[in-house]
Amino acid sequence: MTISTKMRDFAEKSSWIRKMFEEGAKMKAEHGAENVFDFSLGNPDVPPPPEFNKAIREIVKDETPGVHAYMPNGGYPWVREAL
Repeated sequence: MTISTKMRDFAEKSSWIRKMFEEGAKMKAEHGAENVFDFSLGNPDVPPPPEFNKAIREIVKDETPGVHAYMPNGGYPWVREAL
């Protein structure tokens, strides 16, 4: 199967975070998954605490317009002011 040059180049030049994920997989195979903590892609190996799940359920109930939209790159002004 032939793939386009663009897609081949994309696959060969994958991001450093993806490379770290792949390195973590190799380390798990070599040292055992219980001995490697992989934080590369935000795929935690442990479940979140019950309080987190409860907070998420409450947050998704909020129907305020725009509440679930992206924030400005500089963060929310009211949070910056508080900090």
